[in-house]
Amino acid sequence: MKQLTLGLPFTTFIKLQNPLKPLRYFLSLLLIASALLVNFTVSADEDSRRYDVEQLLIEMKTESMIDTMYDQVTQMMLGMKQQLKVKESEQEMFETFMLKSTEIMRQELGWAQLKQPMIDLYAKHYSEKELADMIAFYRSESGRSMVEKMPLVMQESMIMTQALAQPMMIKMQSLSVEFNQELQAYREANTSEEVAD
Repeated sequence: MKQLTLGLPFTTFIKLQNPLKPLRYFLSLLLIASALLVNFTVSADEDSRRYDVEQLLIEMKTESMIDTMYDQVTQMMLGMKQQLKVKESEQEMFETFMLKSTEIMRQELGWAQLKQPMIDLYAKHYSEKELADMIAFYRSESGRSMVEKMPLVMQESMIMTQALAQPMMIKMQSLSVEFNQELQAYREANTSEEVAD
């Protein structure tokens, strides 16, 4: 397979593995066993708390915020062309790769996948009173203002972080080149010794 080189050494490895499969299988068996031993029902208190969590996430406009975040990530990644010294002839290939990458993120970590785990998490850590107080805040003028301004705050935070990370990335890249050179020299030296033996 031909490797695409983008000015700077820019190689992306994406490994999709499922190390949690044995754990999920074990938890499934444990759940079945528990269901046979006890009357497995959700209490009214827990049901009420989960409803409150869902209302809180609605007031926070979480789904819209996640969509906005992915839009911003997509634009930020497409804007990396200059830093990565993408050639004009490579732009279409680069943009296709970046758009496919963010589409995978949307599919695997979209609202449909995140909603129930987030409800579980909030219901686990917050009491009904705490949830009620947060819902009241997000329904208030200040809370609504916070929700409306949050996408812009997130966007500017990402730009700020990207700018602050540039010197670090240059140093990391230099270190990576240095390590690759040292590793290559080490392997060549050891290969020569093995041949001599």
